[in-house]
Amino acid sequence: MSTVADDWHTVTHHPFTDDWGQGKVPTENLRRYLVQDHRFLDRFVALLAGAVSRAPTLADRIPGCQFLALITGKENTYFERCFTALGVRNNQRFGTPDWDATKGFKDLMAEALESASYANMIAVLAVAEGTYLGWAARVAKTVPANPALDFWFSEWIDLHTGTYFESVVAYLNGQLDAIGPDLSDGERAACQARFAKATKLEIDFFDTAQAGE
Repeated sequence: MSTVADDWHTVTHHPFTDDWGQGKVPTENLRRYLVQDHRFLDRFVALLAGAVSRAPTLADRIPGCQFLALITGKENTYFERCFTALGVRNNQRFGTPDWDATKGFKDLMAEALESASYANMIAVLAVAEGTYLGWAARVAKTVPANPALDFWFSEWIDLHTGTYFESVVAYLNGQLDAIGPDLSDGERAACQARFAKATKLEIDFFDTAQAGE
C-alpha cells in the first residue's frame, strides 16, 4: 500500500508533467486537460473564500485574500486565452462530462467547505497548490529553457513557480502547522484523510490527462 509521501512523489514526478514541460502534450489531450482543470476554479474559489472567513486573525486572512485575486484574475484569464488560442469550442468546454477525478476533487472541495472545519479546508487547498508547486518547480529546473514554448505551457508553469507562489504554499502549510496541535484526534484523522484523498485524486487526474480520457 502506498503512503501519502509515495503518492505525493507520483504526482510531482508524473510523466504528464514532463510532457508539459517539454511542450509535448498532444493538442487534444491539452484541450481536455484545460477544460477539466478550469472546472475546479468555481469550487476552489468557494473553498478558499470559506477558509479565509474561518481564519483565526486578519493576518491569517490577508494571504488568502490576495491569492483569491490571482485565481479569479490572472489564472482565470489564462484559461480563457488558452481556450481561444486552442480553438476549444463551447460544446467541448461546457458539454463534455467531468472526468471521474474531476468530479471526485470537486466533491472533496465541496465536502471540506461544508464541514465548516478550517483544518479540512486548508488540507485540501495545501494539496492542490503544493503538488503543483512540486511538479512545476521540478520541471522548470530540469527542462532546458525553451523560448519557443507555447504560452499555454510556459505560463502554466510560471503561475505555479516563483517567490510569490512559493509563499502561498508556505502560507497554507504554515496554517496547517499552526492549527494541528489544537486538533482532537478525530479532527486530525479527518484532516489527514482529506489530505491523502486529495493527493490520490491528483494522481487520477494526471493519469486521465495522460491517457486522453
